[in-house]
Amino acid sequence: MTTIGYDATPLLGQKSGVGHYTKRLIAAIMSLEPQWCYQLYTNRPLGELDEGLRRAIEIDAYLPASRWLWMQLVLPRVQRRQQPDLFHYTNSLAPLRQPRPYVVTIHDASLFLYRHYHPWSRIAAMRLLLPTIARRAAAVIVPTHVARRDLLETLRLSPEGVHVIHEAAPDWFVPLEDPAQRVALRGRYALPDEFVLSVGTLEPRKNLERLVLALAELHRRGRHVPLVLVGPSGWHLDGPGGLQDTIRAAGLEQHVHYLGYVPTTDLPGLLSLATVFAFPSLYEGFGLPAVEAMACGAAVLTSRDTAMAEICGDAARLIDPYSVDDIAAGLQELLDDAELRDCLGLRAQQQARHYSWERAAAETIAVYRHVLGQ
Repeated sequence: MTTIGYDATPLLGQKSGVGHYTKRLIAAIMSLEPQWCYQLYTNRPLGELDEGLRRAIEIDAYLPASRWLWMQLVLPRVQRRQQPDLFHYTNSLAPLRQPRPYVVTIHDASLFLYRHYHPWSRIAAMRLLLPTIARRAAAVIVPTHVARRDLLETLRLSPEGVHVIHEAAPDWFVPLEDPAQRVALRGRYALPDEFVLSVGTLEPRKNLERLVLALAELHRRGRHVPLVLVGPSGWHLDGPGGLQDTIRAAGLEQHVHYLGYVPTTDLPGLLSLATVFAFPSLYEGFGLPAVEAMACGAAVLTSRDTAMAEICGDAARLIDPYSVDDIAAGLQELLDDAELRDCLGLRAQQQARHYSWERAAAETIAVYRHVLGQ
């Protein structure tokens, strides 16, 4: 029986985009290949697993104090004992002394192309390790052709070993149409009738500072629309030039609402209620929140200079993420034109159907089989 091992640490705690990717991909692979054995390796107990993952075996090899030390010192030893046929690292990082053949997913090249948008501790570790990890991998998976191009250039990888496999929104990300549920959700989060929504980790490369400045420009024009932020806290929120400082300087403390981390089950409803979904990120390898928004029929505003143009096609209003004026113009256009929003929402749902976790799982399994010689 073929045994596939996974670094399951992205499944711990509040899940970021990588955590959702890991959970959904493994569940879809397990559904398509039920005869294989699946092992989840982690440095802390996972707790109760989602239904789609419950057949997987959790490998008990804990070192809660440090994920880094666990991965480099403990994980290789445990793999030698367990002997999985193949190991998949879904978050770029892998042990330098890896005893089993492995596949690694690298989501983007931002650590090399946009160093100033990451904490120094992460930059130092990943820039040192990632080239070696990628070159030693039996295969590298990336989420878009843009990410593939950037990683081939920065890491000097062999092109035939780098595979583009698109991510997707879950199939239950659909427009929330039930009036009673819409009213209840709006009340639960105290949402206004009209608002701009942005979802993602609050960190510099998400470009929320310029989004806030664009919103301030609309307020100066008399268009008083609030901004709702959803997602876990990242870094550089406070201090000079940080998000909180930008909000205060713009005088928008009463117009920017931070909901923090919300249950994933509430996200389709929030996306359905938003007047505009804004995702002006400076760099993305894929941009899962935008795909989830499209699946829910939201009018999406996003960046033209990243993978978002590849993923969204003509189903979004594309803007220059470095131009506050262009972001403001895009917001104004979408806020003032209900017909345009409806048109983009319909296109968005059609575009989102191009991506599915079943397809991503099938293509990932094909990579596994190629590596294993099956």
